[in-house]
Amino acid sequence: MQRPYTFIIKLMGIYIDQNLCNGCGFPEHETPCNMACPGDLIFMQPNGKAQITCNADCWDCAACIKICPQQAIDIRLPFEITGKPGILKARAYKDKTIWTTKDENGNEQVFETPARNDASLATLINPDEFTDTIDSYKGISKSFVDLGIDI
Repeated sequence: MQRPYTFIIKLMGIYIDQNLCNGCGFPEHETPCNMACPGDLIFMQPNGKAQITCNADCWDCAACIKICPQQAIDIRLPFEITGKPGILKARAYKDKTIWTTKDENGNEQVFETPARNDASLATLINPDEFTDTIDSYKGISKSFVDLGIDI
């Protein structure tokens, strides 16, 4: 028997801790999380705190998580993926990204991955293959330098 409807269940999504978010200078400055989101899903509430428009639309790319200077954003890992509820946080640096997972009992596991910046990508891809679009995507390269964020 064929089912008449197909349901897509969104298992993961980001969570923005309103107690940790400080708005990163909004409204005078656009926020790093908003600039980093490829889906343009993060907006600033009237109270100056970041919020996601709809978790179902989130790509789970972790760009906002890695760039948040307050570590106010994480991905909630559901039981279906990890075997128990958990949280994934990340912090991007120039040469690496440090990932921290925490399970429901508070047990943490930390690991790191190498950064995928111009220097590391040069060994994987011919730099001539990059386009101006990549360099100017949402003005991120310039804006992160202007904000003084450590990536």
